[in-house]
Amino acid sequence: MSDQNPLRPICKGWLEKIKLAEKHKKPFSDDAEEAMNFFAGDPNFMWENQYARGERGYNKGIDPPAFRMQINRVWEAVRLFTAVIHHRNPQRQVTPKQYPIVPPQMLGVMPQPPVPQMGPDGQPVIGPDGQPVMMPDPAMQQYQQGMQNQGMMLQRRKVVSDLLGAYLNYTPNELNLKHHSRKVVEEAFIKGAGVWWHELYQAPGGENKMAGSFYDSVDNLVWDMDADEFEDIRWCARKRVQPVDEVAAKFNLDREDLKGHLESYASQSDRHRRGYETEKKRGKTNDLICYWEIYSKTGFGDRLKDADKAMRGKFDQLGPNCYICVAEGVDFPLNLPPSMLQEEVDETGVPPNFFMAAQWPIPFWAEPNGWPFTLLAWHGKPGYSWPISLIRPGIGELRFINWAMSFLATRIASSSQTLIGVAKSADPDMKAKLLEKSEGGFKIVEISEAIGRNVNDVISVFNLPGVSSDMYQIISEVTALFDRRVGLTELIYGMSRNQFRSAAEAQVKAEQISVRPDDYANILEDALSEVARKEALLARWHIYPQDVAPVLGPMAAQAWQMHVQGESPDAIVREYSYRVEAGSVKKPNVATKIENLNNFMQIAMPVAQGLMQAGKPEVFNGLLTKWGEANQMDVSEFLVPPPPPPPPQQQGPPQQEGPPEEAPPEEGQPPE
Repeated sequence: MSDQNPLRPICKGWLEKIKLAEKHKKPFSDDAEEAMNFFAGDPNFMWENQYARGERGYNKGIDPPAFRMQINRVWEAVRLFTAVIHHRNPQRQVTPKQYPIVPPQMLGVMPQPPVPQMGPDGQPVIGPDGQPVMMPDPAMQQYQQGMQNQGMMLQRRKVVSDLLGAYLNYTPNELNLKHHSRKVVEEAFIKGAGVWWHELYQAPGGENKMAGSFYDSVDNLVWDMDADEFEDIRWCARKRVQPVDEVAAKFNLDREDLKGHLESYASQSDRHRRGYETEKKRGKTNDLICYWEIYSKTGFGDRLKDADKAMRGKFDQLGPNCYICVAEGVDFPLNLPPSMLQEEVDETGVPPNFFMAAQWPIPFWAEPNGWPFTLLAWHGKPGYSWPISLIRPGIGELRFINWAMSFLATRIASSSQTLIGVAKSADPDMKAKLLEKSEGGFKIVEISEAIGRNVNDVISVFNLPGVSSDMYQIISEVTALFDRRVGLTELIYGMSRNQFRSAAEAQVKAEQISVRPDDYANILEDALSEVARKEALLARWHIYPQDVAPVLGPMAAQAWQMHVQGESPDAIVREYSYRVEAGSVKKPNVATKIENLNNFMQIAMPVAQGLMQAGKPEVFNGLLTKWGEANQMDVSEFLVPPPPPPPPQQQGPPQQEGPPEEAPPEEGQPPE
C-alpha cells in the first residue's frame, strides 16, 4: 500500500499505544510467566542463570547444588482450588426487575365514596336491578388503568426473561462452556487473571448461530495504560494470530495487501530453500498474520496523544465507541480498506459503510462492564489496573523451598557415600578385592598374615556427618508459610494433625477453612453472572428467530422476534437481573445434601402422607424424587399415581320438545 494512505497515521498511532500498553503490563506479565514456570515449566528453569541471577533473581553468589529439584506446590494449589469452586456449568437465572407498588394515596388519589349518576331530569339514574347507577371515581379509574398497564409490561418482561433464561441454559452444554471456564479459572489462579471472550459461533456447514463465551489467554490482552484501576480503562486490544487467507477473507481483502508476522511450521521447513531469505524480507513466506482488534471508548484515534494534528477531529462523526483492526506493515485498518474511503459520503461526512465498519460489532459499551470480554481476577493491586496472581505473595518462600530441598537432596547423596581408608602398606590384592562387585551382598577380603596387624588397623570406614534435623525444621516452617499465603492448609487435603474434641470444634474449623474457597467461589459466580448478561446482549443483537426455533420451538421463536428483539439493548442489560444459582458451579456436597433432605423429610413427610391419603400425592412424589436425586437412585417406579378422575355425572331423561303439558285441573274445578 502507498504511504499516502490517509489512515496510515491512525494505524501507526494505535500500534504505538499498544507497545506502551505492553510495557505497562510487564510487571503482571513477568509475574505470570514466573508462576507459569513453577506450574508447568521446565523443572530446571529455576537454576538457569537467566532466572536465578537475573534482574528478578534470588541467587547472587552461591553455586547451585548438584541435585536439582522443584516442589510443585503451585500445581497442588491450582488443582485443589479449581476442583473445589468449579465443577460444572452453572444454572442461569434471568429475572425481570420488579416495579414498586405505589398506593394511590401517595399519588394524590384519594378514594371517594360512590356518587349516583344523575339523569337529565336531575334524578338518579336507576339501573335494571332497580338500584341507582353509581359513577366511577375518575382519578381512581385512571390509577387502576395505570396499574393494569404496568401489569401488562411486567407480563411481557416475564416472557422475555423466560425466553432468555431457556436460551442461556441451552448454549453452555452445546458450546462446552465448562471446558472454557475451567481454563479461565486455572489461568486466573496461575497468572492472576483469566478471560472469557463473547462471540458468535456457527458450526461448519451450519446455518444457525449461537451466542457463547470462549477462553483466550490473558497474554493476548492489553488495555489503557493511563488507568490506575480496571474500571477506568478507555480502550483495550486483543491480539489475534490467524492464517493470512482467513484474515483476507474475513475482511474482504487481497492476500497481497497483508504481511504475516509469524511463520507456520510449513514455511519454517523451507528455511534452507534457495531464495528463502530474499522472500522472507519481502514478507512472502509468512503464512500467519498477527493483528490487533481495538475496542475504543475514546474515539477513532485521531485525538490520541501524539496523534497527527492534521487528523484531529476528522472522525468525530464516528462517535466515541469505535472498532479498529491494525497490523504491523499494513497501512490501513483491516476492517476499513481503502475502497471504503472512495464511496460517497452522507450527511455525517463519512461513507455509510465506513461508519458501520468502524462501530463495535456488538454494542457491549451499553453494558456496565462494557467490554467484549469478562475478566476473572481474585486479587487486585491498588493503583495498578492489572491484578496479582495467587502465587505472587508466596514466590519468595517457594524459591527457598526448591533451593533448600535441592541442597538437602545433594547433602543426602553426599552423606550416603561410604569412604573406606586402607593402609598404604596393605596388600594391593586386598585393595582390588574391595573394589570388586559384591555377590549376594557380601565381599570376602583375604588379609595376609604377614601384615601382623589387626584388621581394623588396616581397613577403616569413615562415618560422614548426617543431615541436621534443623534443616528439616526450617524447610517445614517455610513450607507452612507458603501454604498460609496460598491457602493450602491441611484441612484442604482432608487431613488433621489433632483429633477433634467435639462436633462444635469440627464445625468451626470447617467454616473457617471454607472462608477462602467460598470467597473465590463468590467471585467466580459474579463473573459468570456477567458472562450470562453479555451473552444475553449478544443474543439480542445477533440471534434471530430461525436460530432459536430448533432450541425453543416455533412458538417461542415467534415470541423471540416480537419481544426479545423488540427490547432495546439498554433494556436487556439494565431491566433484567442475570445471576447464576448460588453453589451451582461448585462440586455438590452429596453427604450434606442427603443429611439436610433427611432432616426436612422428618417434618414434611407426615404432611405429604396426609395429602396423599386425601388424593393429592404431588407433595409425596416430589419429596421422593428429591430423595432419589440426592441418593442417585431412580425412584420413578415407587411414585404414587394420581387418583382417577371422578365418573361423569349421569344426565336426566331427555325433555320433550314443545311447550310443557298443562297440569290437570283439581277436583271440583272446571277446566279453563
